[in-house]
Amino acid sequence: MDQHPIPRQITSFEFKLIGFLTIKQFLYLLVFVGVGLAVYALTPIPILNYFLGIVTASIGLAFAFVPINDRPMEVWVKNLVKRLTSPTQYNFQKANQPIKILQDFDMTSNPHLVASHIDSQNKLNSYLAGQTPTTTNAKRQTINDLLTNPVGFLTKKPKSHPEAPGASQISQPAPAVTSPSLKHPFINGVIKNHKLTPLAGILIYVKKDEQGTPLRIFKSNLHGIFSSYNPLPSGEYFFEAKDPKQAYLFDTMKIRIENVNNTPIEMLSKELI
Repeated sequence: MDQHPIPRQITSFEFKLIGFLTIKQFLYLLVFVGVGLAVYALTPIPILNYFLGIVTASIGLAFAFVPINDRPMEVWVKNLVKRLTSPTQYNFQKANQPIKILQDFDMTSNPHLVASHIDSQNKLNSYLAGQTPTTTNAKRQTINDLLTNPVGFLTKKPKSHPEAPGASQISQPAPAVTSPSLKHPFINGVIKNHKLTPLAGILIYVKKDEQGTPLRIFKSNLHGIFSSYNPLPSGEYFFEAKDPKQAYLFDTMKIRIENVNNTPIEMLSKELI
């Protein structure tokens, strides 16, 4: 099999311009040999002048002809000086800012959501603390039966509890429990920002005309909800929401009020950032 020469990097090739020397080699010899002769002539000590002159000229010969790891000595000296002077330990200092979407993250900066979460957790803990283990297990079993076999659970007859010896076998009808009727608000609504996060402490003015005197004033709670149990005459009203802290802006809404208002009113802020 014929041997073919491997292509060489011709960009680093230096032509022989002065005899068998390149310009760089010739300059090294010229400079260091001249400096060696000057050191020899200027040193008054007879033996020391020979030594210093030969050492200075040898440095030029080494730079011109002696390679280290197939590289000229000047490259090796340059890398050595760079390595000795460069730092060996780096300290990380964060200077970049977080991305814009994380700077406007409502889940961590909105105190209303935090307060709502804490309130819900306290209610759940108080409810679980009042449940006995027997009641909790019975409720869990009932839920499992309902999920696994809903038809059988709905058609299943209630279990008869054993009675004490000597007790009458005639079952007495349970007394009817009358629950008080739930009172529904006449008007209810919710205040949210453009990210659909409930806003607390927003004042809602109800006016008959846009420039008139407010007939009612509501204030949203921690969940952004406002409501009223006192009825208003049927007609059209203007609902104007204002933030006391002036952090959110709202448009005035014209809403038709009837005798029965089942649809909650939803007011959203109009900021875009």
